[in-house]
Amino acid sequence: MKRLLFVMLCALLGTAAVANAHSVWINNFHCDAHKPGHAMVSVGWGHAMPMDDIPNSPNGKIILDRFELIDPAGKSHALKTPSVEPSKASLTTADFDVFPGDLAVQKVALKKETKRGVYLFSAVSKPTFYTQYLDKKGRQRLKLKPRNEIKDIDKVLMAVKFQAFAKSYMTVGEWAQPKPVGHGLEIVPLTDLSNVRVGDLVQVEVLFYGKPLSATAKSIDYITASSPGFGQSEGYSMCSYIMNGKAQFRVKNAGEWMIAVNHKDDVTKDGPLKDLYGKAEQVYHAASLTFVAK
Repeated sequence: MKRLLFVMLCALLGTAAVANAHSVWINNFHCDAHKPGHAMVSVGWGHAMPMDDIPNSPNGKIILDRFELIDPAGKSHALKTPSVEPSKASLTTADFDVFPGDLAVQKVALKKETKRGVYLFSAVSKPTFYTQYLDKKGRQRLKLKPRNEIKDIDKVLMAVKFQAFAKSYMTVGEWAQPKPVGHGLEIVPLTDLSNVRVGDLVQVEVLFYGKPLSATAKSIDYITASSPGFGQSEGYSMCSYIMNGKAQFRVKNAGEWMIAVNHKDDVTKDGPLKDLYGKAEQVYHAASLTFVAK
């Protein structure tokens, strides 16, 4: 159990650097072969698009609090979420193990009368608390509970709250500038993502609880941009510092792209995260935005 908690913590928060952390994203591919078209959506988890690991992996899982499709009028429609039960090997040999996975693959079939506008696929992970501490007998412990729910603490070594957010858009007809949906950490596109081509400049706004994020001496915040056709196989991505909430990059190739950001902030008694005071000392948030370039 202790090893499982350690693996989950490393998978979510990273070990030596943010680059080592797992990401959650939404795969969203639109097809017009048969009019009026459809979108195939699924949940991505790990390091490499479109599929790297399974959300219910025994090596570190992500549990979604909600996965939804938000229509142009702002109405939310619940989508199927991946299984929360850890996957167990369905086949074991001397050379490999086979684990069945649940990526919440779904087909969103459009209709002739489908309302025109921009649709949003949104995923939010279940908030997870990690408290590492020394108990009253001097033993090091790690529990998936807020600090205030643990009774035998002598010294807190780490108390964090983690949550991840993912977005992807589907445009029916003409693109319209989308509004923020209120994610704790959110990437809002300022570019028409329905018609991005190689060489185009993609601009985004990054919000932390609704306020523009900006690189400072305390927190050097930046976005990363990666694609299976650019940098992913070599383990690198493009970066852009976030200044006054804005960041940008130029698309290098056609195909699926993911913009990602991670942010860590302290919890204080009178600060913007005061509701978490006593439960956690820091929050770690991750956000992603995926689109397909032509």
